[in-house]
Amino acid sequence: MPTLIAVDPPGCGCTECITGQYVPLDRARPQDIAALLNGRLRNHTGAALRVTVVYALSPGGALDDAVPDTVRVDCQGLSWDLEPQHAAPRER
Repeated sequence: MPTLIAVDPPGCGCTECITGQYVPLDRARPQDIAALLNGRLRNHTGAALRVTVVYALSPGGALDDAVPDTVRVDCQGLSWDLEPQHAAPRER
């Protein structure tokens, strides 16, 4: 099976989507969206992604101590709930 390298627009049926190199947005799994956010997959969707992160903040804590609690991605009427540790930016 080919290695997934990109996310295409919803409903795409191009050769790459059929062979498994790309995945249409409407068939993308949460782990595909996390890989897209982290730059491991190319974004061919042509659409903006809305990423909502809810942080857990301990009593008396400051924002720099906050830990991501939930991550939700919305795009073109589709939604994915991601594991915060998988959606975190990579170290550079």
